[in-house]
Amino acid sequence: MLTILRGLGRGLLELGFPARCAACGARLGEGQALCDLCALSLEPPGPAACGRCGEPLAGAPPPGVDPRCGRCLAAPPAFTVARARYRHEGAVATAIRRFKFGDHPELAGPLGALLAPALGAALAAGAEVVVPVPLHPRRLREREYNQALLLAARAVRHLGRGGVAAPAPERAALRRVRDTDPQIGLTPAQRAANVRGAFVAAPARVAGRAVLLVDDVLTTGATADACAAALRAAGARSVEVLTLSRAVQ
Repeated sequence: MLTILRGLGRGLLELGFPARCAACGARLGEGQALCDLCALSLEPPGPAACGRCGEPLAGAPPPGVDPRCGRCLAAPPAFTVARARYRHEGAVATAIRRFKFGDHPELAGPLGALLAPALGAALAAGAEVVVPVPLHPRRLREREYNQALLLAARAVRHLGRGGVAAPAPERAALRRVRDTDPQIGLTPAQRAANVRGAFVAAPARVAGRAVLLVDDVLTTGATADACAAALRAAGARSVEVLTLSRAVQ
């Protein structure tokens, strides 16, 4: 009974009864994801960033120069490019923490609405299949939902409501076959080793196709790189990464 009531409450919240700010919980007007005050903290990644992984750089590159961070120069990732809608700070960071760790799957609705414009742009530019970063079955049982799948699905739904056709996320395209330790607190090298070989992709779902890999936040890019390597091994023509936010190292 408790599970049913929780599910009903989440459904009502997602439908907007009442609409609440995804970060602070303040009441909202129709169509808002964040209150006016929290929305002031939203910042795009900015132009001074690595052209491959999106890592913020110290200064803007000279005109015509495609910048690269030291990590991408030393070991280019398996994905073509990683883009994020916002810097991982302020209200969007708070909202993602609530969504991911606070048992608030209903926040996929407003956060998906924030991601939708970037998702639509990636599809218009040629992405053919949307693949969310998967959780290991044990972690999925504990959390009861995959935040990347919900985020991608709600972004697709938001585009559909606006009349933009978008493919449903391919939840069977990528599997996490090894239960890894949490990435929080690990160095970049430890993060890469932790997720190396942890994913397997289904060739029938991705072979010959341009894949858009979706997650909530990108930090060092280790998980995205491991996912992209599995997708490329399964025959994906290309892999672009899209996240709601990008951490500033």
